Amino acid sequence: MTSGFSVSEILGWTSGRLANAEALGERSSAILVQRPSPLLGGGPEDCCFFFSKAYQQEVARAAPGVLITAESFVLPLQASGLPIWETTAIIACPDPYLAMAILSGKFAKVLSSVYHGSVGPEEMGQLPEIHPSAVVHPMAKIENGAKVGPNCVIEEGAELGLGVVLYPGVYIGKDVKVGEGSVLFPGVTLYEMTEIGKRVRIHAGSTLGADGFGYAPIIENGVPVGHRKIYHLGKVTVGDDAEIGANSMVDRSTFGETRIEKNVKIDNHVHVGHNSVILEGAVLCGGVCLAGGTVIGRYAYIGGMAGIGNKAQVGDYAKVGAMSLVDKHVPPGTTAVGNPQRTYREHFKAHALLNRLVDEREKKRQP
Repeated sequence: MTSGFSVSEILGWTSGRLANAEALGERSSAILVQRPSPLLGGGPEDCCFFFSKAYQQEVARAAPGVLITAESFVLPLQASGLPIWETTAIIACPDPYLAMAILSGKFAKVLSSVYHGSVGPEEMGQLPEIHPSAVVHPMAKIENGAKVGPNCVIEEGAELGLGVVLYPGVYIGKDVKVGEGSVLFPGVTLYEMTEIGKRVRIHAGSTLGADGFGYAPIIENGVPVGHRKIYHLGKVTVGDDAEIGANSMVDRSTFGETRIEKNVKIDNHVHVGHNSVILEGAVLCGGVCLAGGTVIGRYAYIGGMAGIGNKAQVGDYAKVGAMSLVDKHVPPGTTAVGNPQRTYREHFKAHALLNRLVDEREKKRQP
């Protein structure tokens, strides 16, 4: 970045207001920020964020060029007597966390080599860039603006849309389709019959389309003596604007499809079992495991390390707490917690009763 972002630009992007405009006066027009920064160590060219009381001590020692905050923090900052009110452009936003997401994209565009924004006219007019070490089947189709990195393999019938980026070591199987503007980071593997939408990001080491975990036991004289593999012949589909973290796995359906809809966000080390369906906007945190045939509703949130049992369903806008085990339906808009799963209220009521029993037992033991 050569000049930085101005206060007026940031106000426009975040729908915010300059809370201390009177205190700053004309000095606000001279402020240019180059990068985002933690509160501690933030200087005049930095943009910092303050929307949690947990960071009150840090903000007392901060001196950034711009501070993004919530309306509820404006009056306390003004009354604090801290120098920041006189020296920093304090921008109050309706949703400061969303503002941070918006600004991270603006900064990433100029600071990050892995930003990869939307496909523009320049990419549409450029021939594909294919590294000499890549192996591309003559019947594969690669659109303009695509970039294929070292040691990639693209099989027969595969299709890469406009501006697709493949980092080194990506494998694209037979008849795979990757939509416009999607980015596959190093070591991603897409087995045959996998379809990726537009603007999808799949991070390093993830695999989509491997066989689901299915074996029929071979029984002789009433005891198992072997396992007969069930070959999976369906496909995996991923909708537009989805993102899949590093080292996650999405299994191919037995028949039909394993479906991840648009705008779904999947963290690192997540397992999506065969024939699962993840509806629009759902969020799966790190270490989540979905057994086969599960359904995750629209904009549901699944906490880290949670397990969702075979054919269990999590309703729209529902939440599952971290490390919970879900083996039955979670109604829309509710929260399931614990193992076995209970409603949020039932879970903590049970813990309160257990703690009371422990306390009573300890009292009885006392002489």
